[in-house]
Amino acid sequence: MLGARTRPGSLRATTLCAVFANLILASAAAAQSSSVSAWSAADFRIWGFVPNWATQSQINAFAGNGSYDHVSDVLYFGGVQPRADGSLYYASNATGHLNALKSAAVTRGFALHSSMFTVNGGTVDDVWNSIVSNPGIRATFVNNVKNFLVANNMKGYNLDWERPETDAEWSNYTQLAKDLRAVLHPLGIEVSVDDYGYADADWDDTAVFDAGAAYDQLFIMGYHYGASSNATFANTKLALTGQGAAKAFKNEQLVLGIGTWGANGPATVSLEAIAAASPNLPYDALTFTGTVNDISGVSQTGTWTIESRKQVREKVQLALDRNMPGIMSWTLHYDAKNKLSLHRVAQHYAMFKRQAPDLNLDGKVNAADANALANSMGTVVGATGTGTAAQFEAFYMGGNWERGDRDGNGFVNQADANWLANRYNALGVALPDRLAYSGTFEKFDGSVGLTGRWAAGRSRSGLEETGNFTQHKPTSLFFAGSGAGASKYRDTSVTIRNQNAAEALSSLNTAPRTMHVTLAQPIDLAAEQDTYITFLVRQNTAELSPAQINSANRTLSLELLNASGVSQYDFSFHGQQTDFSIRSQADMAGEDAQSDGFAPDATYLFVGKISGNGAGANTLHASLFADGAAVGNFTDPLYPWMITAQGGADFNPLITDLQLKSLFEGSFTVGNLWIGQENSFFSAPLAGDFNADGVVDVDDLSRWQAGVGAVGSVTHWQGDANGDQVVDGIDLLIWQRRLGMVATTTAASALPEPSALALATISLVIVAARSRSNRGRKEEVAEAGAEQPPESPKKVGSARRGGAKCGAVAKTSLSPPTASELLQLMAGWHQLPQSTQGMIHEAIRGITGGFGSSVR
Repeated sequence: MLGARTRPGSLRATTLCAVFANLILASAAAAQSSSVSAWSAADFRIWGFVPNWATQSQINAFAGNGSYDHVSDVLYFGGVQPRADGSLYYASNATGHLNALKSAAVTRGFALHSSMFTVNGGTVDDVWNSIVSNPGIRATFVNNVKNFLVANNMKGYNLDWERPETDAEWSNYTQLAKDLRAVLHPLGIEVSVDDYGYADADWDDTAVFDAGAAYDQLFIMGYHYGASSNATFANTKLALTGQGAAKAFKNEQLVLGIGTWGANGPATVSLEAIAAASPNLPYDALTFTGTVNDISGVSQTGTWTIESRKQVREKVQLALDRNMPGIMSWTLHYDAKNKLSLHRVAQHYAMFKRQAPDLNLDGKVNAADANALANSMGTVVGATGTGTAAQFEAFYMGGNWERGDRDGNGFVNQADANWLANRYNALGVALPDRLAYSGTFEKFDGSVGLTGRWAAGRSRSGLEETGNFTQHKPTSLFFAGSGAGASKYRDTSVTIRNQNAAEALSSLNTAPRTMHVTLAQPIDLAAEQDTYITFLVRQNTAELSPAQINSANRTLSLELLNASGVSQYDFSFHGQQTDFSIRSQADMAGEDAQSDGFAPDATYLFVGKISGNGAGANTLHASLFADGAAVGNFTDPLYPWMITAQGGADFNPLITDLQLKSLFEGSFTVGNLWIGQENSFFSAPLAGDFNADGVVDVDDLSRWQAGVGAVGSVTHWQGDANGDQVVDGIDLLIWQRRLGMVATTTAASALPEPSALALATISLVIVAARSRSNRGRKEEVAEAGAEQPPESPKKVGSARRGGAKCGAVAKTSLSPPTASELLQLMAGWHQLPQSTQGMIHEAIRGITGGFGSSVR
């Protein structure tokens, strides 16, 4: 295999094409595969020879140094040798070599072949002539080869007698190939043959010659020769038409050779050694001059002829142009193990030209390639172009392909993602669930009140530029504050980036960035209900250009959309102006409001409230809290919002969807949304905890005092302790029985302390006063002959009283104190602080007109 060195006519190529076609059909008709062979996808192969003088450690290292990634087929050369009687001889190292190669073939997915040149027990010509010239020995040899190949799970056999000289020898040699093929083809095993660059005119002189019937591939040993010379070599093979054109070689059988060693020097040196000595070896270098160790480890100084990367690409291009099945190398173990590897260079070029999306160049098309592109979406890898040899070298060395830039334009963008998605679909490969391909944010999870995932873009013909979004893991945005509302946010986030400098130079990526999602429950502003929204937000300035820093368009908006996708209102954040706002977009009578307080590069907690008001004017509220701020229970009706805007009285849209929109001048990181009504954010408070601060204490009395007498749409905020939608003395009695309890207390129904029981007396006075007052009013109405009003939803005892609003406490059943308890209550009154006595006394006077003042 050391001289100047095929596609089936063809079992292997036919098989590969069939697999490729079936994959395409499968993608349209059935389940997709998780992985397919990149070699099948490209319909191109690279054979690499491994000679038996490679050491065991070198062969063992192939699995870890990437050598197997860049070949479709491996030929083990010379370890198993023919004898004159047709038997086979195993060299001392053959078993160890074969075991390693067989195992790797299974785990790495390449096809393993055997190649025989070296003989045992005579000269090369004598042994081969003994085998091919005698039909009996030839049959023995064929049977032994078959058994050897099958035992080692090999997929091909390579004949490498270099080479017959007479018509008779060529005829016998061709007959051996035919005999081998007849036995091996039914087993799915190929037969190939090696030959020098120029063809021997004697080869086709006899009637035995039939290239299609004898060989799957012809390997042309045109090492260290350029593409033009190899084209000439190939033409001489095609010219072997002595038995007619039908029996001649075809381009589909010819395989061009590349050499991975330095030739014509003082000793053989490997390209691996040359690459180590010259890591910046020019891509078009055809010679190397320097000092390196030869393949025996001896230091040598001289000049060697080498194959250049440019030359290898030209050979691959020739193979592609002529529909040849691929290229082969002598040898795999001599090659460099980095980007200077000629196997890798050839693979990369073939994958690019055949548009096989094996981005990581491991011989497979699978999720790893798609993830590599998705991970690089939106990056600028540097424009290289691919039109010239120098440009393609820059494209290769820059790693553009591996990151997803399929065309060298310098961007990994949506066009690249769409290309890869289309190729995966054609090949029947399942795409991973990633934003770049699905258009939905698979890592932007943990939302509350939304249906499904956020999606990039809205009402577009294709996916928006998903490279504008970077999804972050939880806690990438961090906010720490105090108060009941400080923890009410989701912790996944997305950065929506600005147009970068390279895009600006090319006037690219100027469309608004949008993220759209559907609400789990529409917000009906014609209904009387309150809906709350929270999320974290930050404006980023590190990557902005001076023009972007100064742009008034540096804006992020949360748009409230109707079913037609039209924004009705929005909450917006203005980077350059450092403020936030509420804007009425579709309501001509609606108000706008804004406030300062949105500094750059700082995380804020945004809290919004949308209040429907039936036929009345709707109201939107918003507050923005810096890290460390106190954030109270924002569902409190008395909550001090920073900005408030009212809508028109007759404008009551149905909000069905939300959309985040950022213009290209800005960069924002925004957390996922939490949206819902009060009970989505806060648990119902303890009965009597009217201000929902987690403690039943004197501070709650002002709520009860302000709400006492109210009926209908009331909650704990107005003093309703038992959820009956009436604020009365019973609620005060509940409050006093739970005085001092905190939200973490589990014994909510335990007996209160005696000192607290004293307050129940006051509640009984209130109940009695209200009862006397109600009787008096009824008597007056009766005496005047007035008709009693019909039962109303607001009337105490109404059947509709149980329909408490969200956030109301659960109904509480409470029996009045017994006579013995009353004595204890009266005795405990003076144990209360005087200030508390005064507050209660004034509250009672306000609703009884003075009745019960003698309690003191």
